[in-house]
Amino acid sequence: MQQPSIPPLNEAARTTGKIRKIVVDRVKCIGARSCAAVAPGTFQMDGENLAYILDPNSEDDDTVLMAAQSCPVLAILLYDEHGKQIFPEE
Repeated sequence: MQQPSIPPLNEAARTTGKIRKIVVDRVKCIGARSCAAVAPGTFQMDGENLAYILDPNSEDDDTVLMAAQSCPVLAILLYDEHGKQIFPEE
């Protein structure tokens, strides 16, 4: 079964918590898999070994933040309810 095409900026909204939007910059992603290791319910790897968002609400804010911080190229961006980027800090 072929996986659907995922855009270069894969983003998803969260319904609770301080983190309200997650963005994966698949152009920057190098396939380190650390995000999927830390938060496997939120992040998975596709057939091209690039991260994508599986379920933005499956883990708590701390776990999602740790997953973003684990990315060696900072390809995961996190935003608050006002659209302000909270990781990595601007």
